[in-house]
Amino acid sequence: MKIRSVFKNFSPYSWELSNKEIAEIVGIPDDSIIRLDTNTSPFIPERWLNKLAKELVKLPVNQYPDTKYTTIADALSKYCNVDVDNIIMTNGADEAIDIVVKTFIDCNDKFIISTPTYSMFRIAAEILGGKAVEVKRKGDPLFADDIDEIIRVGKKEKASAVFLCNPNNPTGNSIKINELRKLAMELDCGIIVDEAYYEFSGKSVIELIADHPNVIIIRTLSKAFSLAGARIGYIVANKDTVNKLNYVRPPNSLSVISLKLGTIALSDIQQMKDWTKKIVSERKRCYAVLESINGIKPYTTEANFIPFKLTEKRASYVHKRLMEKGVVVRNLSEVKGLENCLRFTISTKVNNDRFLTELKNILKNSS
Repeated sequence: MKIRSVFKNFSPYSWELSNKEIAEIVGIPDDSIIRLDTNTSPFIPERWLNKLAKELVKLPVNQYPDTKYTTIADALSKYCNVDVDNIIMTNGADEAIDIVVKTFIDCNDKFIISTPTYSMFRIAAEILGGKAVEVKRKGDPLFADDIDEIIRVGKKEKASAVFLCNPNNPTGNSIKINELRKLAMELDCGIIVDEAYYEFSGKSVIELIADHPNVIIIRTLSKAFSLAGARIGYIVANKDTVNKLNYVRPPNSLSVISLKLGTIALSDIQQMKDWTKKIVSERKRCYAVLESINGIKPYTTEANFIPFKLTEKRASYVHKRLMEKGVVVRNLSEVKGLENCLRFTISTKVNNDRFLTELKNILKNSS
């Protein structure tokens, strides 16, 4: 059976194992596993779900949703302090990436990624036949985007798009708005900025969309809003750019149930802020603990996760041993620039302490 030639040397997304798969591999009950590998929230939004439950019987699930998703888009316009015409709703941030790629990338077009970064940028663009050009992050400050090099390479390669994260996944550092402004002015191509972790840093470049039609912001309710399972993302861009992105946007990719839940969440911003405050506080505490452990080098982060390097043990060994204890973190060993590194998602204090204790024991007892 013939498939597209683009997949001949294609590197797909590395899927996370399910709890059931992990339990079978390591021989423990799946309810004893804690997931610290997916950068999701540890908080279940019970108050919002209870409100949704009261609305469920009245939801018109027999009909398609409003194709403009007007109610939730209005709520997001207030949250983001932009006009509703600056917003496109998407089925999670990954559909937003897909829409942007379909708008900007032709077959054989060059696109730039600031590596290491979120792998779906490359994957989505390469599926359309785009050619990735990697620009390494620099070390001063650590993992900073090399804006001058991106500009130089972008002009040389006639890049159709530049993909960035703010804060970056998996390194956790943010972009300076003046550097992003410089990039938008120097390159006549799409500048896509994934701000999935914005709420944990409080730093955004969203103000640039007014004067820079090539700046496209991607956000989600998956992280700080505790709605990863609801799949609600959105794009914020200049109105003219939104019109172009709408050429390829599917008309009905969000369910009426998700839309109602997202609208409820956006009516209760303070709850999200309370969760975010707890996670940021735990991030600072966990960083200090990691810093005190021999053989660990944590990296400063402004997201809801901490990447760290193993300086004396193999990361793959520690990752496996943690999994055997029911603690699942992300193994970054195969990522260029993050060799022998792991990343863990900030969770509740109980879960974080379990991870830290198991990590200390593994490093102490391993030969």
